[in-house]
Amino acid sequence: MERLYRMLYPARVCLITSRLNGKDNVMSASWVFPMSMDPPLFGVSVSPKRHSHGMIRGGRAFGINLPGPELLQAVKACGTISGRDGIDKFLDAGLTKEQGANVPLIRECLAGIECDVVQEIEAGDHTVFVGKAVNVVKRKEGKGLYQSADGFVEI
Repeated sequence: MERLYRMLYPARVCLITSRLNGKDNVMSASWVFPMSMDPPLFGVSVSPKRHSHGMIRGGRAFGINLPGPELLQAVKACGTISGRDGIDKFLDAGLTKEQGANVPLIRECLAGIECDVVQEIEAGDHTVFVGKAVNVVKRKEGKGLYQSADGFVEI
């Protein structure tokens, strides 16, 4: 089955931010996608096994942050360390929090989209969180970072 999924790569890598009870988290994700232009809706698919799943569900918001290739090591760190362990992943990955309305965004990223959760869709072993964009910040132009079947590439 994994070979079938790999046919859809490369896929853009994003850093998904969340906040719950005053604690912030960030995770790497490539299952992030636009869903509607009017209203502006975005989806992120997260396994209930992930710490971010509970934070997004409880906090009812998430941030989609678009890293460039220079953030490859930060993306890897955010994808391999769990916030469940009490580690400040922002600090560990060298990322600067930028305050949004409900969740932090990441200053080093090319852009950030803050979303309020408007719907949850159970999709097999994942939950698709549907979020309405409430804040968009574009910081700079640059190449995106993508995950391929063989690793990471910039496009």
